[in-house]
Amino acid sequence: MPPHIYTVYRPSERRKVLIAKKARKKSNELAILERLDTIQPRSENIVSLLDSFDGQSGPWVILSSLNSVTYYIALEPSKLQSNVTQVCWGLIKGLAYLHGLRIAHRDIKPDNLLVDPDFCLKIIDFDIAMQVKDEDEEVDDECGTKHWMAPEVEDDKSSTYSPIKADRWSCGHVLLYLLDKFRTGDSRLRAIGRKLEVRDPKERPSLLEWHNWLPVPLLDMCDIRKASRRPRQDSMEVDGECTTAPNAKKPRLTSTST
Repeated sequence: MPPHIYTVYRPSERRKVLIAKKARKKSNELAILERLDTIQPRSENIVSLLDSFDGQSGPWVILSSLNSVTYYIALEPSKLQSNVTQVCWGLIKGLAYLHGLRIAHRDIKPDNLLVDPDFCLKIIDFDIAMQVKDEDEEVDDECGTKHWMAPEVEDDKSSTYSPIKADRWSCGHVLLYLLDKFRTGDSRLRAIGRKLEVRDPKERPSLLEWHNWLPVPLLDMCDIRKASRRPRQDSMEVDGECTTAPNAKKPRLTSTST
């Protein structure tokens, strides 16, 4: 564990391990987590703030203890491989939720992505996250982790950049990394990852459009067959009189001898 993170437990629940993380003095982490905790509906893809307290050295946050995507890649890859598609969509939805609230994470990487026992992804570590006015607001500081930062963030020649659009690049980069790592042939997710990872920030699609990226549900062939077996309505009653439906077959006329 890093020196600013400890494993802790409540006296009433000694078997349940929790994480105590010291928040930096200049960090907005506690304020952002507290805000997210009050918004309904909550996102299942964002870590929940369980508690917080002020210590002698500053504020601390209490969070659930879960394994990261990095942990599963290193130690239990087979478990993650069978759930990698769900994890990828969890990242898209979680980051879209933050962007909808105009919160830029600024450090999206496998280390900051946890999964619960059902492999529901949780975004953590809001140490350098920030509130922005909109997706076009720009900053001039270099934040993030090398290899997972957008090119305009690492580029010394770039004076300013949009944190929201930089998040999009990091999201796409993580998606493609996981899909390549586990050789997952999900063409839809791969296409999304490529679009998000383009070099020009203006060409990266907004994550708020994620609903439009979902696969179109296939028609249920059982329902189609049931519909085809329904009896044809040849007649209907109108004002007490029976009338032939417009598409009904006309009865065949037969001649009778007198």
